[in-house]
Amino acid sequence: MPVESQNIYDTPEFFLAYGNLPRSQHGLRGAPEWPVLEQMILNPKSSPTELSETPLKGSRILDLGCGYGWFIRWAREKGAGYIKGVDISQNMINRAKEFEAEINHQTRNATKVTFEIQDLETINLSHQPEQELYDIVYSSLAFHYIEDIVRLFREIHRCLKKGSGHERRGRLIFSVEHPIVTAPVYPGPDFKVIRDAGEDRMVWPLNSYRSEGLRLSSWLGSEGVRKYHRTVETYVTALLENGFVLTGLKDWCLSKEDIAGKPEWKGEGHRPYFLLISAEVRE
Repeated sequence: MPVESQNIYDTPEFFLAYGNLPRSQHGLRGAPEWPVLEQMILNPKSSPTELSETPLKGSRILDLGCGYGWFIRWAREKGAGYIKGVDISQNMINRAKEFEAEINHQTRNATKVTFEIQDLETINLSHQPEQELYDIVYSSLAFHYIEDIVRLFREIHRCLKKGSGHERRGRLIFSVEHPIVTAPVYPGPDFKVIRDAGEDRMVWPLNSYRSEGLRLSSWLGSEGVRKYHRTVETYVTALLENGFVLTGLKDWCLSKEDIAGKPEWKGEGHRPYFLLISAEVRE
């Protein structure tokens, strides 16, 4: 049996600190990796064709770890027919519902949106009516909190449409902290400055990459934040062995443009921050 997930987002101090992050305040515009994820969603086969104005029209979408609900708003604008947001945090669900209430007050929209508090470690997506219900399952920076990723991929596979003939099969698009980020045990996961050839250079102290499992970190002023490290190979193998075929993989790093816009990021483009993956139901 998987352990119960840590629900640190319902800690008042942590939730307040999280609200000050750029991606909390500005949504998808504050997430520099978003343009790549957007392309994965809208162009699943890396097609060079021009984007449609309503590429998700009528789609049924599940957002795992929905947070404030920024992705839900984007999917609504793209024409999704039904969206369900799931999060372990009551604070997150409350904030997402507040935003939804504002949108419903301002505009009329045919998209049906629901929210549910669920632990992704124990979530059941194989029961009716959710079995083979969804066209897309999306998740942003949530799966590295999950201990049993194989079980979660199995559940996701069960709730995605299998398709037949020329019908599109269900898809999973997700991001996690890159395994190079989650790997270090000692010294702590943070850039180090070394003196080389008369210059200060920033390096990432990678260690313990092959040693998968629990990592405890300090983040947003809180100690003991639980995350689970696994290699890129483990993520991909778990997908392939549980009914998916890989359609996209990106080691997301800061671009020159990102760094030019944020001088404080200078020197931090030496390692990937996020692992972005898209996959499609195989069977």
